[in-house]
Amino acid sequence: MKRRREMKVTRVRDVKLPTRGTSQSAGIDFYVPNTFKERSIGPGHKAFIPSGIKANVPPGHALIAFNKSGVALKKGLFVGACVVDEDYQGEIHLHVVNVGTEAVVIEPGEKLVQLVLVPVFYDTIEEVSQEALFSETTDRGAGGFGSTGNF
Repeated sequence: MKRRREMKVTRVRDVKLPTRGTSQSAGIDFYVPNTFKERSIGPGHKAFIPSGIKANVPPGHALIAFNKSGVALKKGLFVGACVVDEDYQGEIHLHVVNVGTEAVVIEPGEKLVQLVLVPVFYDTIEEVSQEALFSETTDRGAGGFGSTGNF
């Protein structure tokens, strides 16, 4: 069963509306505005690009940005931090980092980043003693970063 939810958006610049690659794509593709001045990003450098879109994120949700696999593979551009909370009412910006070895050009109209609408739980934070934190001990314990043999 497909769950469908409506998310209202408005354009604040000349830009293509966000799209889905297919009806079952989790990610919503965001584009570089048509009025964006072409920019080169050097290796190891980052860019903060306006999306031209404001979104009314549904209650109990957030938009989280992820790499477009083709953009990451072909251009070496990876998404930086980007969480759009339901109470944010400004223009969404796209944060990308060039992890490649050559400069990359970002052009107007190109598909750059995908955002996924995810449910959010607003749990309260309660401080407890270390002894009271976990009700039982797990096999993994505090092991991380390859502790299960994958690193």
